[in-house]
Amino acid sequence: MFSKLSLNNITDSISNAAQRTQEQFSSAIEKIHLDDPETRLSILKRRHQLQETLGTVHDISQLPIQYKFLEQKSDALEKICKRLLLVTKTFEVEGYDYPPNLTESFNDWWSGNKDSIFSFSKKKAEVSPEVKETAENGLLPRSFAQALSKAATDSALILKQLKAEETRTNQEESQEGADQKPAEETKAEPELEAEADEDEDEDEDVDNLIKAFESWTKCQLSIDQSKAEMDSLMVKEFNAKLSKLIETDFKKGHELRAKVQDARLNFDTLRHEIKLKLQEKEVVASSEEAEKKVATETPETPEKKTNEEPVDMAKTEEDPDSKLFERLEDQFVSATSETVEFLGELTDSSEIISLVKLFHNFQLIHYKQCVKSLEEDLEVLNSLDSEDK
Repeated sequence: MFSKLSLNNITDSISNAAQRTQEQFSSAIEKIHLDDPETRLSILKRRHQLQETLGTVHDISQLPIQYKFLEQKSDALEKICKRLLLVTKTFEVEGYDYPPNLTESFNDWWSGNKDSIFSFSKKKAEVSPEVKETAENGLLPRSFAQALSKAATDSALILKQLKAEETRTNQEESQEGADQKPAEETKAEPELEAEADEDEDEDEDVDNLIKAFESWTKCQLSIDQSKAEMDSLMVKEFNAKLSKLIETDFKKGHELRAKVQDARLNFDTLRHEIKLKLQEKEVVASSEEAEKKVATETPETPEKKTNEEPVDMAKTEEDPDSKLFERLEDQFVSATSETVEFLGELTDSSEIISLVKLFHNFQLIHYKQCVKSLEEDLEVLNSLDSEDK
């Protein structure tokens, strides 16, 4: 019960404070006597805005249904663009499809630098152009395809080192065999041929593996390069146009909408003030009429007639508020029409559809290149497979 009472007290206190603020603001305005209607309007507008916020004024001009729908459509499309950009900004992050692998990165760094560190201990192995190119791209792979190409390159390099070691061993064995006694050369000729064929098969098998991994490296490097070009186009074309829509076009739409609301507030403020003045005049007129009824028995003197003539002349003078009212009405209508036209163009579906088509075209070019590279790699692998058979 106490909580309910305290809540009611708080609500009443807030309402009373708001009412007092409005009354103080109104009395302060009434004390200001300004000859310029626009200056006075700018002050009255603050009071009217406060009254609308507090809900004490209900006579608010309604905007056209088309305008309200375009506002909602504009807000919806802006939300869509921001949602899309939140995802497509991923294209600006290098390596987004291959999270950093610290173990692999350290191994790559070690394998790339250990030869220079221990160059005094052994001869440096020959490095292929693919390895040099991938090593220059940085410690972390920029894509999954590049990481896979580096793994394939390392595999081919391991096999090349194996082949080089085997060749060196065979040369040493042949040199030692030449220095041995002639009696040891009496080995059967078929046995020598069998050993030679076995060595040749092993060499061919290693060569096929090297070719397979080198072809795989070339395929993945091509895919990586195609992906890098797609990412660049996504950032420079798709993301840039999407950002322009959000930061320029939709921002201008918000500015025009604010202009409409300001014009509407000016119009409603002056209309409300004119309405109050008319009500005051009606009260004065009714009181004057009552006084006339009381004074009907007293005949009018000529002096009183002469005093009333200037009053009739004053009524014929044009009220400055009426001119301002017409101008504010024109501004309100003009601002609303301009905003409706702009929002209609901004929310046209063709703009969004063209952006989606652009996105699909960039992806399609990349995927076509992926298919081409994979087909070429499969041709090499199939040829190696047929050679084994």
